[in-house]
Amino acid sequence: MSRTASRKRGKAGALGMFVVALLGGLGALLHACKADRWLDDLASHGSGEEKSRPRPTATTTTSGPKVSPARGGGGKPADPSVHLALGVPADDDASDDHLMRKAQYALSYNADQNVANWVSWQIDASWFGDAPRHKGKFMTDAELPSGLYRVTHDDYTGSGYDRGHMVRSEERTRSPEDNRVTFLMTNILPQYHDLNAGPWLRLEESCEELGRKRGKQLFVMAGGVLKRGKKPTKTIGKGVAVPDTFFKIVVVLDPREGPADVTESTPVIAVLMPNKEGIQDEGWEKYRTTVDEIERRTGYDFLTAVDEDVQEAIEAKKGD
Repeated sequence: MSRTASRKRGKAGALGMFVVALLGGLGALLHACKADRWLDDLASHGSGEEKSRPRPTATTTTSGPKVSPARGGGGKPADPSVHLALGVPADDDASDDHLMRKAQYALSYNADQNVANWVSWQIDASWFGDAPRHKGKFMTDAELPSGLYRVTHDDYTGSGYDRGHMVRSEERTRSPEDNRVTFLMTNILPQYHDLNAGPWLRLEESCEELGRKRGKQLFVMAGGVLKRGKKPTKTIGKGVAVPDTFFKIVVVLDPREGPADVTESTPVIAVLMPNKEGIQDEGWEKYRTTVDEIERRTGYDFLTAVDEDVQEAIEAKKGD
């Protein structure tokens, strides 16, 4: 459904509610108040998740940074995970979206391509500390259902590609466990070293500067541009897809702000970076684009908890 159609449906729904309110009087008003309290409870405590494919499933954890529950835009309750406070990215086919919520990040796993469709996470100063970098092999994710292939460290060995973190190891140094979880293979995609150690790293360093040193709160979404509904044309190991392009979206807010605080002036970084050699010396700014373009390329709708009018404005902007 297009956003224009969605907006028309929203206006029609609003008119219907207005008529009900006129006819129902005080009773309807009391019912609305109860509904608001229900949304507040849902935002604070979350809700259950269905566990069967092809509908998205979830791994839910209870630990993580203490934050105020974010309020959803457009009257939507916020997701129970802080890492999805700006909305759960969605496309028109949920069958290849296995949703996993961890304390350190959230992701949609694509069992057909053996990589994440996207990974979403929050960054602020509370995530940084003195925990050492995990040593040893990258790890399979035991939280994946038993019927799905679990990518191993050795799927990348000798492939010519780095094990490219989506959530950077350095962004989770509050505790050894936080850092260890960034080495799960569900957080990893194949990247050429020149991308991984070049413009991708420089944008990661910019995010660390904003979150750790400047006291900002960042909501980040990243992944590879996959061939939707098709088997990957390039793979390593036992069918691990190699994207030709990677994307990242960064929304910059102040501490304890959520989707209701996103405005047309909120800083948003959006990049599309080629997964190729020869770019190690390049800056990340060269690859700026718009959220709209990332949505067009990936098929996903991002920032879904943000007010639709604000979405249209910030997703069309290309930073300087």
